[in-house]
Amino acid sequence: MGSQRLPGAAPRPNMHWGPAAAEAHPAPEDILIAWLLWLPRDADIAAAAAVEIERIERRGPLPPGPLRLRELLLQLVEGSGLRQ
Repeated sequence: MGSQRLPGAAPRPNMHWGPAAAEAHPAPEDILIAWLLWLPRDADIAAAAAVEIERIERRGPLPPGPLRLRELLLQLVEGSGLRQ
């Protein structure tokens, strides 16, 4: 049986997998890259980003991480390229 990543699991410094710490949040840029890789090859990236922006906005007041992710997705919708 091969090694599998489980939801909520994260690598520990001792190379064992265990539950991720509650305060450990991935960077918005990492989330964006994972999301882009998840999209089908022929996806309309701008349209898919617009859908994700709507989902984020429905959640109400947002902390800085989701706000940054929304900003990155908005850059994809506008076609302006990703900026730091």
